[in-house]
Amino acid sequence: MSLLTQKEITGLKAKDKAYYVWEQNGARGTGSLGVKVSPSKSKIFYFRYFIDGQRKFIALGPFPSLSLVNARELAKSYGLQVKSGLDPREEMERESRAQEKAQREQSQVGTLDQLFKAYTAQMKKEGKRTHQQVYDALVRNVFPLISKDTKAKDATTHDFRNVLAVMIRRGAVTQSNRVRSYLLAAYNYGLFHDNDPANFIDEAKFGITYNPIAAIPKQKYAERVGEHYLSHSEIHQLFHDLDHVFDRFRMGHSMRNLIMLCFYTGGQRPYEIISSRWGAIDWEQKTFLITADLSKNKKPHLVPLTDTALMILQRQQAQSPASEFIFPHRFSDRPMRTDSLSQSITRYREATPLIRPFVARDIRRTCKTLMGELGISKELRDRLQNHALNDVSSKHYDRYEYLPEKRRALEAWEQKLNEIESDNVIMMRKL
Repeated sequence: MSLLTQKEITGLKAKDKAYYVWEQNGARGTGSLGVKVSPSKSKIFYFRYFIDGQRKFIALGPFPSLSLVNARELAKSYGLQVKSGLDPREEMERESRAQEKAQREQSQVGTLDQLFKAYTAQMKKEGKRTHQQVYDALVRNVFPLISKDTKAKDATTHDFRNVLAVMIRRGAVTQSNRVRSYLLAAYNYGLFHDNDPANFIDEAKFGITYNPIAAIPKQKYAERVGEHYLSHSEIHQLFHDLDHVFDRFRMGHSMRNLIMLCFYTGGQRPYEIISSRWGAIDWEQKTFLITADLSKNKKPHLVPLTDTALMILQRQQAQSPASEFIFPHRFSDRPMRTDSLSQSITRYREATPLIRPFVARDIRRTCKTLMGELGISKELRDRLQNHALNDVSSKHYDRYEYLPEKRRALEAWEQKLNEIESDNVIMMRKL
């Protein structure tokens, strides 16, 4: 038989045993196309070839689902491989393994969500307390526009430009700069992740070859150095409201105590106060120890407590006698959320439009500025607020706590805070 035809294949009858019908194409060493007819009447195209005298078969597909034309094209392509000295079946197996490897490698390429988690996990490992805040900001702003399952290496500058543009259009220009910096840092981390020996056993590899955020400019006009601080009269009004007004701006007793304590400790960072435990308070020595694990510069910081600060703490202890945290979360055994302070101040500002708008970080700036007006030196104010001191002496040699000096400074600051007209005196009563 020469070349098979559609009619001939259709007319092939089943027998008791399976049999093959092969066509003769006249080309030697390129294999043959044939049809296997089984007792069940099924007809399957096969390609037969010889390697080193050994006969081999490759099933091409059933007739008529696979047409004769397509079967002949497959047989021709396999025949060319045989003529080139290749074994088509081995080539198929090699290609299959290559595809499986490619699919496996593709499945292991890290997603955007994996990149964000890996980066913020590294932040946590390095003791950066904002790791959860950074992850939440990325999730909140990026994933509504880019799927979290997108491979990190496949996300483009255009994709992230759109994310930041949406933020800018809704008026969150400063926050867009924050998110941009988080993205830039995450991708810089990803660039080195795959070659870091510490990550050698990680399943996810990112394959990032460039930072798509580098080409996106920062909105410089939004980055102004903070200048706002409260005046003495504004502090006095704030203290009066915290101590007397209880139904207008929906602020709990613990939050009121926190704001007051931030002032009377000279502008300590709210996070460090919120996350501290009662064990950090030495009632006899009248000190508050901010431990190294909570301190921003990773150094323990001893804060002297004035009489007013101690009264605020006693008042707060009455609010949360069962918790180990000074400012506990209302519904769980952990500290209060730091964003609760910002939300409370926002509600206060909305309820008191006559006071200039301020935010939580302005409290620290207010203390720093007004303590300067009292004649307290900048060096001592820096020590009170636990700023990182980078001169050689401070970094390597000076281990003195300056506790007496800090106490005198805070007592002078306390006196200034309590110098209020008689109708605006702070009543340090139990709430």
